[in-house]
Amino acid sequence: MAIERIFRAYLDFMNEKYKHEHLPDKVHVHDLVRCKHKSELEVLFPEGSYKLSPVLFLGEAVDEFVKNLVTNYKEKLFPDLVSTTSEIEKKVNANGVEITIIGRPDIIINDSVIEVKYSRTPEDKPLEHHIAQLKLYMYLTDKRKGILVYFTPHGLREFIFEEEIGEDYVIELINNWKSPRYEWECQYCNYREICPYRIYPAEKKGTGDISEKEEKKEEVKEIEIKNNAK
Repeated sequence: MAIERIFRAYLDFMNEKYKHEHLPDKVHVHDLVRCKHKSELEVLFPEGSYKLSPVLFLGEAVDEFVKNLVTNYKEKLFPDLVSTTSEIEKKVNANGVEITIIGRPDIIINDSVIEVKYSRTPEDKPLEHHIAQLKLYMYLTDKRKGILVYFTPHGLREFIFEEEIGEDYVIELINNWKSPRYEWECQYCNYREICPYRIYPAEKKGTGDISEKEEKKEEVKEIEIKNNAK
């Protein structure tokens, strides 16, 4: 069937796009802004990294389309476009240990970096992990301006950040990197059933159960979490 072939190609694409080494002295931006142990589990169980989720598929489609649009029509959109594919590295000294931070921003122009996000609903304010991701890209690119653009079925939102992001910000993220980084991550994680750091929602502590209705909500919510993985 065509659907099966398309999703097979999609999973191959995701694996190629996001695969990388997990080393103590080399940290990728999309790992640093989420649960630390999840990155370790992805090495042990790479098969569990991605779901066959149409919602996640749409998020990747939006991301790739926007970057292709910017590249193909750069003279009209961003004549000062620098890159939509660059992987950038910068070293920081965190508590006497030299760590290389690695990231691949969506869109880099001369004076700013732009990060594209897909969401089910318009956001009243940007999500905390998206802000952290954008600021790390601002640090890597030495830009004082960062723009978060949300694409949703109901409208578009844009949030602008203008500040200098220094090494102290990155070191703070490294020092506070824990499992999970945010309590809500566990509810939507593919590895939650085998994770020793799993946090249960207060109303379900001790049961380990999740209703069918909640399972459906997870599939829809997943794109907002996976969208960090850039």
